[in-house]
Amino acid sequence: MTLAEIDEYILGHYDAESGHSFETDRSVTVYSRSDNRKWFAATKNIGCRYLGVEREGRIDILNVKLAPPMVRSLRNREGFMPAWKMNQNGWVTVLLDGSVADEELKDLLDQAFRVVGAKGGRSGRRA
Repeated sequence: MTLAEIDEYILGHYDAESGHSFETDRSVTVYSRSDNRKWFAATKNIGCRYLGVEREGRIDILNVKLAPPMVRSLRNREGFMPAWKMNQNGWVTVLLDGSVADEELKDLLDQAFRVVGAKGGRSGRRA
């Protein structure tokens, strides 16, 4: 998925909002639940060298908030790495270079949306 496809998917499937919450880096798009304003995902196009990825140029990334056991299980898989600029216990970075299938990305976004769900509130996809 591209950054534009992720944006379209999130805003089309969840009761969510997007914005640019980092004043020092307006290229980061963060996604939060509309009901509690908690972040569940963030995207950015970043230089590979900042991530320690051994290639030239830039890469699109998706950070997702997940349960810590899930974060630990994903970190060593191809296409995943410790979270860039987020708490590494609860977030993981996904490289959007085709190494992670679109359906798995959607599943991770579903999980992320639920993880930050409001207590006693609604969660999951819009009807």
